[in-house]
Order: sequence, then structure tokens, then C-alpha cells
Amino acid sequence: MSNPKTVRRPTDQERQTLEAMTREAVGRVAMRAQMILLSARGYSAPTIAEIQDIAKVTVYKWIDRFDEQGPEGLYDQDREGRPRKLGPDAEAELERVLEGPPTEEGYDASRWTAPRLARHLERKLGTEVHPDTVRRALQRLEYSWKRPRRVLPKPPGWKERLEQIERRIEEAGSETTVLFEDETELRRFPPLRRAWMPVGEQRPVPVPDQNGKFFLYGALDVGSGQVIAEAHPKGKTCYMEAFLETVLAEISGPILLIWDRASWHVSGAIQDLIEAHGRLEVMLLPSRTPEANPVEDLWRLLKNRVAANLEQSLDALEAACERFFEQLTPEEALQKAGLTAS
Repeated sequence: MSNPKTVRRPTDQERQTLEAMTREAVGRVAMRAQMILLSARGYSAPTIAEIQDIAKVTVYKWIDRFDEQGPEGLYDQDREGRPRKLGPDAEAELERVLEGPPTEEGYDASRWTAPRLARHLERKLGTEVHPDTVRRALQRLEYSWKRPRRVLPKPPGWKERLEQIERRIEEAGSETTVLFEDETELRRFPPLRRAWMPVGEQRPVPVPDQNGKFFLYGALDVGSGQVIAEAHPKGKTCYMEAFLETVLAEISGPILLIWDRASWHVSGAIQDLIEAHGRLEVMLLPSRTPEANPVEDLWRLLKNRVAANLEQSLDALEAACERFFEQLTPEEALQKAGLTAS
């Protein structure tokens, strides 16, 4: 079997240029530079496509362009044919203003629409275009019209806390097992995900008459890729104690346990258990930083594979989760959690 295609090895100068582009270039060019850096680290094109939420063919295109032309090849090039109604200056202006809300440009509006962008280009550059022309330009610039996501502000000192955790992981000796732990809720109401279906048809997903749920407790060994998972009725201190006893029974030697600040993680009973065993060292992740816990990626993968668009009994759902972790190899666990290249 042939090795997956990756970019040629960048020179030191090219690598410095690429890193600068990720910080300073316009959005799509910065993303292309990041794609090349990921490829240079050994990430496969399918993995990069999944990370960036783009098509694999797009990744291959920019790998080939970099191989031939270096960092300069990642910038947009002039195309033959009829001149565009919106030139480079207008496109640059679109990308600039889309980085912030219309209020920063003096408009009493909360979001940019194609008509509003068209009016802005006329006011700013004297370029008169139809909103449809703006829409085509945005598609060409790899923008899409979609719902944003809400984010909570990070707590003070969160970066310093993560750096402290990273240093402690690096300091841990080979005899110490480093575990990230987390819980997730599984419900009978299935999470809805996109799927192939005939044009004009939106296939229904049955909703159960009665909802139900259980919690999965999971721990990932960042060294070996071992995953310990256990189902319990809810998130509660007594079930957290039971799961920790399972972890301690399966893993010998010192354990560096990293988890969030859930109430059942910081309860007095859990602190007593930690002190009683003596080989557990616990570090708390900063609040509102789920992306720092690699187990979150495993939960996302689990729900997409066994729960999305499928109504089933709680017993069947729990059995499907158990099979998922039985079949998940340590290598796949580390790769899907973003801890190794594919």
C-alpha cells in the first residue's frame, strides 16, 4: 500500500514564510499555509480536509501548488478569460471587512449581507456591482453563508494554566501514565447530522415517545492510546468514584489525571479518594476550554458513528458505544484525538 501523499519538505526559509503567512496573510491564504505546515508534519490530506472542513481535492491542489512554486504559489493567481467585475482591490476589501461586524465600518447593522457589501464597495471604492456579483466573489474567495457558533469568554490566566499542564506532562517520567478524562451524555433523541438523500427530499428521523439518557465516563492514555470507558446513569460523585476505581484497577503505577472542573471532579469525596490511593496526581483544566481535552474529540467521533440520525433503545445505544470502543485501536484513538499524525 502506498504512503499517503504529503508535501515536499519545506526549507527553513519556506517554513518561516509559511508560519508568517498563517499570522499575517488574508484568511484563505493563511489557511493554505496552515494546510502545508500540517502536511509537512505528516498529516494526511484526508485528515487535513477534516480539520479544515474542506474537500480533499482542495488539499491536494495546494500541496501540488506548493511543491511547484513554494509559498508564493499559495496566493491567488490571475485567471484567463473575461475580466472579473470585482478586481483584487475589491476582493481584498471584502475579506477585510468580513473580519469584523458592519458597525466597525459605521453601519447600523449586525451582519454583512450581499446587498450591504455591494453598497459598501460602492461607497468605499466607487465600484457598482449587483449583490449576486458579490455572492459569486465570496464563493470564489471560499466563503459560505452559514450560522456562526457561540463562544464563551475564556477565564483570566487560561493560557498560562494550559502551559503549566503541558510542562507537567513533559516532566512526567515514563513510569507515569498521563490520562485525560471526561464525560458525555447520550440520549435517545438522536443528534442530527448531514446525510445523503435525494434532492428535494428531507428524510425523517423518528423521535421516541419517551426520552432517556446515560453518561459515558472515558479516560484516554495519551502515551499508549488506551481508552477506558464505562457507562453510568448520570454525572454524579458516586459514579465518578466507581469509574476511578476501574481506572486504578486497570493502570498500575503513578497516574497524572487531567480533567475539567465538573462538580463531581472536585467534590470532597473525590479528593478523599485521590488522597487515599496516593498515586493519583490531578490537574484541572481552565474553565470553558473543552478544546483542550482530547477526549472531547473521541465523544464527537462516537456520536457521529453510532448515534447520529438513528433512534434506538438505551440498551442498544449503550451496546453500540461499547462496541465502538472495543473496535477503536490505540493508534486511531490518538489520531482522532489530534495527538498524532495519521
